[in-house]
Amino acid sequence: MTDGRTVGGAPWAVAAIFFVNGAVLGNWAPRLPAIRDALELDASVLGLALAGVGTGGLLATPLAAVGIRRLGSRRVVLLSATVLCLAFVLPALAGTWWALALALAVLGGADAVMDVSMNAQGVIVEKNRRRSLLNRFHAAWSAGAVTGGLTGAAAAGIGLAVLVHFALVGGVLLALALVAHRSLVPDGRAVPDTVPRPSGRGPRRVFSGALALLGGLVLVCALVEDVPQSWGAIYSTDLGAGPGLAGLTVVAFSSAMFVGRLVGDAVVDRVGRHAVLMGGALLIAAAFLAAPVVSSPVIAPVMFAVAGFGAAPIFPAAFGLAGRLPGITAGTALTVVSLIARIGVLLAPVAFGSLAELTGFGWALWSMVAAGVAVALLALALRRVLAASAPA
Repeated sequence: MTDGRTVGGAPWAVAAIFFVNGAVLGNWAPRLPAIRDALELDASVLGLALAGVGTGGLLATPLAAVGIRRLGSRRVVLLSATVLCLAFVLPALAGTWWALALALAVLGGADAVMDVSMNAQGVIVEKNRRRSLLNRFHAAWSAGAVTGGLTGAAAAGIGLAVLVHFALVGGVLLALALVAHRSLVPDGRAVPDTVPRPSGRGPRRVFSGALALLGGLVLVCALVEDVPQSWGAIYSTDLGAGPGLAGLTVVAFSSAMFVGRLVGDAVVDRVGRHAVLMGGALLIAAAFLAAPVVSSPVIAPVMFAVAGFGAAPIFPAAFGLAGRLPGITAGTALTVVSLIARIGVLLAPVAFGSLAELTGFGWALWSMVAAGVAVALLALALRRVLAASAPA
């Protein structure tokens, strides 16, 4: 049998790695209400604990580049996936909010390193195969998040102990990662990058303005994606949903995001990245307009599904634009944007948790309306700046 590595890497293996990453995070979210209740945390303290994900991710992101340079992305994928699946059990063992924060910092750090390394593998396989594959890999991540969300909702619905649930799922996903790793491609077999570097004489003022706008856009986008994943189940519980239905709120968001990413490439080809950014952001804003007056937990999954469909193409479009900024190499721009996104993930739980404590979850979700409008306006400004820098 031909080894997938001899023909440039097996796309199924990269998709499986993306699936593992999404499934870990998908299983975590529906059990958050149970962990919160076990530790007796209010919204603001829980927000501080959830900030551990962003803190760990922010600190670990620079380590990914060092690890890939020294070991290659294939080995870093294996190491980070192993740590992620093992660290998945740690939140179930936490006895205090700060122990939960530390556990989530380890989980967030492993996720950050895995995120960079699996995307690096995706780029290598895409180049070697000479066809677009990255959007499909991200769709595999969403499929993992949906599968994980359904598993987590089912485990919550039957009252399975969180520790047992996390240990079983972590073991299965680690086994899948080990199998997929064998068909990943070593970095040395990547097709050389032929994209020319900028000469350094480009429009630095335009570049600085464009990167600043894109950074602000990604910072807000982190709120857009983090709030539904971290707080969707708790919001639904606050409306009176049982554990199973509350978990399905997160599943609805992830499922809609999966569908949106499947069709995202065709939409981008038709209308362009800026239009996709603006349209998706405004759809998110529309999804939560009625949040303060919603009283039925049945409506929550519908709201989050609409938001998920709007959020689906936002990060892929933002990273696609980052790789095309004038006056800077794609790798540098993507690194900057990735770090800013991690800062957003760090700030979002604390900000939303504090806001929810003051106003209640319904009114706090209006921050999503503001975030959607802000992303649309930043995308519009970015399009104008880039248009002004384009050759006549």
